[in-house]
Formats: sequence, structure tokens, C-alpha cells
Amino acid sequence: MFTKKEVFSIPNLMCYFRILLVPIFVYVYFTAETGQGHLLSAFILLLSSISDFLDGYIARKYNMVTELGKLIDPVADKLTQFVVACVLMYTYPAYSFLVAIIVLKDGMLLFVGWYIYRKKAKHLAQAEMPGKIATAVFFVVSILLIAFNIPHTVIASIMIYTTLVLMILAMIYYGQGLYHLYKED
Repeated sequence: MFTKKEVFSIPNLMCYFRILLVPIFVYVYFTAETGQGHLLSAFILLLSSISDFLDGYIARKYNMVTELGKLIDPVADKLTQFVVACVLMYTYPAYSFLVAIIVLKDGMLLFVGWYIYRKKAKHLAQAEMPGKIATAVFFVVSILLIAFNIPHTVIASIMIYTTLVLMILAMIYYGQGLYHLYKED
């Protein structure tokens, strides 16, 4: 199905690495008892974010885009984002709103997108700018909140609700894109 070259390409290895970082992040975050523990879990998330940027950059720059990469990169992205949001709900309860938006947006993209693809053999582009911005802000805010561990503060609330607004705007943008695809002849 996939060639050995595809399976072991550098960008795909970086995707596997990101997926492996997810349970490590969860463990380190929940066992952190000191500021150093929080910094370590923030560093793990930062490392995951950097590898996410690098795998796409390397794949495009060095013509290493693969069909396998097109499958596993979004899985690694969504898995990381969902798990981080779920984990941070315990310290920052407002993250529960982010979890709901993530589930709604990704569920819409998956199920409505699948329906439109079956009916019209068309699909949305991989990632659009509103989604990229919302995701980047989500990870920056998450890393900062983990590193500084500032629950129940005004600044944490502002950061979380700003992220929430950007995520909702991205969801609306993708919803409009799906609607236009559906309405096309």
C-alpha cells in the first residue's frame, strides 16, 4: 500500500514522533508538581508544535509530500489538539468550551465533508488561513498557560476566550466552505 520510502520519510517520521509525544505530554502534565514539571510539559508541547511546522515545511520544500503524510499529519494535529484541550480542562475549566468547538468543527469537517465528497467528489482544501491562525493561537496560548500555570486569572481567561473566538470563526469559515461546495453544480 505505502512504500518503505513513504513510511520512513523524514516528514512522516516527525508525524509519528508527534503522536508519540501525546501520551508523554499527558503523563508529564498530570505528574507535574513543581514549576519545572510545568515547564517540561510546556516544552514537550512546544517540541510537538515545532515538529508540526517542520514536517510540513520539509515535505513541501524537498518534495517529500506523500499520500501517507496527507493522512497521518491531520491525525497527529487533531489528536494533539484534542488531547491538550481535554487535559487543560482540569486546570482551566474554560477549555471545555474549546473541546466542544474542536469536536463540533472537526465532526462537521469529517461527516459533512464526507457526505459532500460522496455526493459530488469534491472536498475542501487541507487547511485554510483562519484554521491555521486559530490552531497557532491555540498552541501558543496552551504552551503559555502550561508554562506559567496561572489558573483563575484574568489574563488566562482573556487568552482562552480569544482562542475560543478564533476557533469559532474558523469553524464558521469552514462551514461556509462546505456549504458552497454543497451548493455547487
